[in-house]
Amino acid sequence: MRWKKMLGCLVMSLVLLGSTLPSSSMAASTASDVVMKAVYHVDFNSAKRMNATLRNIYNLVNYYTTHGIDYDVRLVSNSAGVQFMIKDVKGTKFAKNKVTAKTAKSIREMMQSLADGYNVKFEQCSITLQRTHINKSRLKSFVTTTPSGQVRLVQLESEGYAYIKVQ
Repeated sequence: MRWKKMLGCLVMSLVLLGSTLPSSSMAASTASDVVMKAVYHVDFNSAKRMNATLRNIYNLVNYYTTHGIDYDVRLVSNSAGVQFMIKDVKGTKFAKNKVTAKTAKSIREMMQSLADGYNVKFEQCSITLQRTHINKSRLKSFVTTTPSGQVRLVQLESEGYAYIKVQ
């Protein structure tokens, strides 16, 4: 007899709990209102690592796009990352780096595709441009500048962007 009373209380508790939980359709509509935000940090000298970073970005934005999820994905570059943001490394300290033509082409094409097809935003630190004596006019057409890469990263993180740095 006692177990019937306990079972009754359990059932009633579950009914009451269930009535306070959002329905799955309500949860789905709430989730679709959220913009997923990520910032990738590039401050390294490795073309292989840059290629991997761009593949990671592509995988992320492709997933969001195919699942109808709104997103805002950015790449912030400072320090040695500037070499990937400019049209050509000739005449810079990065010209001595040994990057195969195949890797350079892959990086260039992926960046352009991410900017044009997926609206990924690329931002370059102005301090780095100044210190490396690279004129802003040498940046790829889709790359914008930010006064300080580090300050920009902190700002984006404070706005809820997930910080990602591919190792």
